[in-house]
Amino acid sequence: MLKGNSLIFAAIAVAFGISGCQSADPGTYGLYKNYRVQSDNKAYAIGTNKIAGAAWGARDIQEAQKLAIETCVKLGGKNCNVVDINGSSVAN
Repeated sequence: MLKGNSLIFAAIAVAFGISGCQSADPGTYGLYKNYRVQSDNKAYAIGTNKIAGAAWGARDIQEAQKLAIETCVKLGGKNCNVVDINGSSVAN
């Protein structure tokens, strides 16, 4: 299971600021690009302060959402919400 790897990658991506969209934290867009190519049972969360977290390879969608939000919060995200599940945008 890739649960631990997802959390580690998210931390590394945000900490080192992978190049990306100028309107968001540099690590946020890089993490999102990596998230998009992962297998299903994945979720992407972002906070109001543009800190993001992602999870993939989870047992189910609910676990992926929980892990994405937990990662976002652990990295300093404020009011983190899931915005994408399995490559489809989620309306909040």
